[in-house]
Amino acid sequence: MAGEVWQFAGSLLGVLALVWLTWRLGFRQPPRLSSVEEARELLRMTPGGFEPVAIALDQQALSAIGRDDLGRLVVLVPHGSRFVARPVDGRARIKRHGETLVLDYDNRQQAIVLGPSAADWITADSSVS
Repeated sequence: MAGEVWQFAGSLLGVLALVWLTWRLGFRQPPRLSSVEEARELLRMTPGGFEPVAIALDQQALSAIGRDDLGRLVVLVPHGSRFVARPVDGRARIKRHGETLVLDYDNRQQAIVLGPSAADWITADSSVS
């Protein structure tokens, strides 16, 4: 029994050491977009085809929103160490609170701080309110 306790304690210590190491190496940081061009390339990879004609980066470069020539919206949001493109369709509602857009997907919300340009994105799509 004592050997099992020591084995468990050693395993727990090893896991804690790995968690500490990943935090020290900076893996806890969310990804950031380096430029509008990076956001454009990521938006172009959206399934179903998406060619952005307008893009706005979050003020902290944590997310972005893009519009194509058909008026469709796609949002880039962090997921782990990468970005995920989420189309803004009829299920999502967008509300503006000052300089922030809040996207409400049923049970999940995403806030994008765009600054003064937030008002420009509120009329981009018929699903926007």
